[in-house]
Amino acid sequence: MSKIKGRGNKTTEWRLRLLLVSIKISGWRLHEKSLHGTPDFFFPGRRMAVFVDGCFWHGCLRCFRMPKTNSAFWKNKIKNNKKRDMKTNKELKNMEIKVVRIWEHELKNRAAMIKKIRELFL
Repeated sequence: MSKIKGRGNKTTEWRLRLLLVSIKISGWRLHEKSLHGTPDFFFPGRRMAVFVDGCFWHGCLRCFRMPKTNSAFWKNKIKNNKKRDMKTNKELKNMEIKVVRIWEHELKNRAAMIKKIRELFL
């Protein structure tokens, strides 16, 4: 577990970053520590926090598969991650910040992701 890193996920955050750049969306800050939950992207002008949630770590209903070993630990871990996500959403919404959560698997479909980004920003 100690070898699993939670930051610098090139396959998730970088994919979104490259998509934003490719369609000329700018004005974000990465890992805004001043906000609850440290959003992956924060757009201060739009008061929007964007989180890229890994399908495993956040218990995606479509992709998550419970590990066969130490499953009680993982069940509790994922449950607590989901609780933390809900608390983060609530805290940011109370600050009048829009919260957008993007699943890791959504980033694999470039066309659909570009459409979603355009709906959010344009």
